[in-house]
Amino acid sequence: MKKLIILLVLLPFFSLSQEYLIRNNAVAKVNLLWDLQAVSNKPKVVWTDQKNPVHSLLYSSVDYEGKPTQVFAYYSNPDLLNGKTGGKVKFPGVVLVHGGGGKAYKEWVEKWAAKGYAAIAMDLSGNDGTGKKLLQAGPDQDDSYKFQKIEEGNLKNMWTYHAISSVILAHSFLLNLPEVDPDKTGITGISWGGYLTCIAAGLDTRFKVAVPVYGCGYYDESESFGKMLDVLSGTDKQTWMQYFDPSVYLLFAKSRFLFVNGNKDSHYNVVPYHKTYLQVNKDKRTICIKPDMIHSHAHGWEPDEIQHFFEQELRDVKPVTRIKQLNMKGASIKLTYQSPVSLSQAEFYYSNDTTSTNAARGWLKETAVIDAKKSRVTITKPKEGFKYGFFYLKDARNISVSSQFIIN
Repeated sequence: MKKLIILLVLLPFFSLSQEYLIRNNAVAKVNLLWDLQAVSNKPKVVWTDQKNPVHSLLYSSVDYEGKPTQVFAYYSNPDLLNGKTGGKVKFPGVVLVHGGGGKAYKEWVEKWAAKGYAAIAMDLSGNDGTGKKLLQAGPDQDDSYKFQKIEEGNLKNMWTYHAISSVILAHSFLLNLPEVDPDKTGITGISWGGYLTCIAAGLDTRFKVAVPVYGCGYYDESESFGKMLDVLSGTDKQTWMQYFDPSVYLLFAKSRFLFVNGNKDSHYNVVPYHKTYLQVNKDKRTICIKPDMIHSHAHGWEPDEIQHFFEQELRDVKPVTRIKQLNMKGASIKLTYQSPVSLSQAEFYYSNDTTSTNAARGWLKETAVIDAKKSRVTITKPKEGFKYGFFYLKDARNISVSSQFIIN
């Protein structure tokens, strides 16, 4: 009887589907919030526009303050863009997650659909496509819903709880579409969307690839967000970190990751970013630190490396350059790599600036020597030493990767 009651409570926002259930027993010891079986199922959907190449829809999500919610989203795929219906080709799928102050970006969906993907982008602030609040809206995305609301005590009214639920439900929606290949889906998010990407991939093992841009964990060490946490009581801060920090969940991720950030990001600074990607096994992570990368949605979805990483994992194209080893012994720093194409550029960026903010930190650059025969890049150690450093490599396809940060 108890199980029947639970099912009746959950039925309003999803349709039962056993085929694509999340199977992540390992995360159960830290996941004390999300009902992964419930959000594994296809959400109930109301299409609001199926006439245009990029469709719009409302899908049901988890309750907020005891009331049902809906989420607005855009969806498209290559057939829709080309005016076709009922094609037999199955497409890889991608979930697109906006950052702070963002929305469901129609052009982002269109961009990925044009590349051959079935793509969905949702609004995580309770708004529709015009910015108007939905009748069944979840929490807004301002700082009070992300941080201070924890003081009320109900963790399931927090923005992160709802955002993650809605992201995973969007994935469940994709997986149940006949035109989507369920074995080839991924997620990418920008800034706060990168933060959500880290958590979602840690919980939802159905993702094969994850690309968080800017966003990371260890929020208590963030120059920007650490201040928000410091406003909370010690107990509330500890609770926030226990339930809502990506570092708690990344260890349980099964997908392959590409971590994209700049070295001078204003929100996601070097040390917590470094600690975040180290949570993912070395053989499942690739890092792309782009020098002086600007923080914005447009700059966050621009890098070609994102699509290329998806392509190598879901469509078997030649992979990005793989960093193998770093050797710091002696008077030089050596990096060995593996690449299917030749390198066109190798640089070493370093800084001794420990007093400036991350965004204002000064960096120096040296050209590294490429030994193609030995697949090795070498730089003479700076005489003045360095506190932070990283190699930046670019290949003949203009696709870049980097080493992890070297922190002395």
